[in-house]
Amino acid sequence: MPNQWDNLFKNEGTWKGSFTKLTPDGAEVSDVPSCLMLERTSAASARFQVTRYPAGQPPQESKTEFASINQSSLFCEDGSFTKGSTQWSPTARFGTEFGLTLPNARLRLVQLFAPGGQLSDLVLIRETRDGTTAAVRPTLSVDQLLGTWRGRAITYRSDWSVSQPITTQLTVSQSSSETVTQQWQAGPVTGQSQAQASGSRLLFEQTGYQLLFLPNGGLSLCPQTIQQQTAFRCELGWLVEPNIRLRLTREYEANGSWSQQTWIKEEKVA
Repeated sequence: MPNQWDNLFKNEGTWKGSFTKLTPDGAEVSDVPSCLMLERTSAASARFQVTRYPAGQPPQESKTEFASINQSSLFCEDGSFTKGSTQWSPTARFGTEFGLTLPNARLRLVQLFAPGGQLSDLVLIRETRDGTTAAVRPTLSVDQLLGTWRGRAITYRSDWSVSQPITTQLTVSQSSSETVTQQWQAGPVTGQSQAQASGSRLLFEQTGYQLLFLPNGGLSLCPQTIQQQTAFRCELGWLVEPNIRLRLTREYEANGSWSQQTWIKEEKVA
């Protein structure tokens, strides 16, 4: 199994894209072009640079060199990753970042929560490897998710241990124009949830989660408000082809501590 440095270097190179700030219900606040460069300087060190180009302002540049991987980050075998807060507290701001990595494209998402636990902002980052052409993917919709999806899930724990893959199945159905039902199975564990459509979101009233449809085939899943003494997870999904979806979750215990992330690849079978 490749180590964390090998996994991180799947992101090596120059990526061009944009940082799009969104409200919790998906309204665009700003969109800033960007260029990010990750350079390997040894087998276990790297140089990172990101430049943003806000309209009417000088470029904003940030450079970092590092020889250790922050304990708040985990990288999957394909280069996908999560990073962010390792502990949620009701008195502090809280944030998670996700990156789903293809050979020549990435979809990243930052979810930010205000003190008290309420979702406050989202930042969607769409990137293409320099010298390649970006694939055109529409904003995700319920219709694209309907059906049965089968796949496999691999869990990466905060102590750097990795689980054996397990099989998954998710069936998404729509009983009315406003009601969506999900039935899921992950290994021996099964469950069901129901959501109400509200604009570009699905609202899961029983759990307090929201699923937000994003441009470029993406989706954001997270609590609308993080509850004390309740385990929770946040997720980025990406429909990379009409019948292929990638998902990445970051999971927290009831005491607010980060425990693991899970990478899932699904194929629509019905």
